[in-house]
Amino acid sequence: MKYTSLFFLSLALFACQEPKKAKQKKEIDPKILITCNAIGEIGLKDTHQSLVDRFGKNAITEHENTVYGHYSTVFEGDEKQVNVYWKESSAPFKTVKFVEVNTAGSVYMTKDSVKVGLTMRQLVKLNGFMPVTFKNIWQPSEAGIIKSFNGGTVESNSPCLSGFMEQVKINVVHKDEIKAFRNKEWVESSDPLFNRIDMELSSIRIFPKQ
Repeated sequence: MKYTSLFFLSLALFACQEPKKAKQKKEIDPKILITCNAIGEIGLKDTHQSLVDRFGKNAITEHENTVYGHYSTVFEGDEKQVNVYWKESSAPFKTVKFVEVNTAGSVYMTKDSVKVGLTMRQLVKLNGFMPVTFKNIWQPSEAGIIKSFNGGTVESNSPCLSGFMEQVKINVVHKDEIKAFRNKEWVESSDPLFNRIDMELSSIRIFPKQ
């Protein structure tokens, strides 16, 4: 009887410890966490000068984009690379337009584990199996940009989140199907054609509240 009691006591203690272990697994290092305020250590309230003060001038590379204007890349060529796009067209840069990660192998992720490189199927699963709406990949401008997570988990937990879907492989698709599909400006991940077109999340962006 004594050993039986000890056995059930051990089971009870083990059961109490299990939820704690599960909770610990979900914790993400703040330095790589994507929230509606920041990507890792780089926030929407940062200025160019605050980035220089925090990371050093040598850690920042300047660029021009014909569509979105001037942006600064922190840790260029590294798995921690982050791009900061500015509202100002010239220095001093004080107002963030949006912050983006778009490099393969990027370490950053949301608390739901949304990160660059996810397949579209993985993204839909993390979105509570709600479809993702994005601009048709054959559109001439901003092809693949995400418009909506349609009230799914990603939208509920990260309402500031956007990004781009990118085609990685096309399997056997009849040319007439492609022709009809090209006429759509916006498409959903639930479109049957995506059973034969492999897509992945190639970029994640966060925007300031409007």
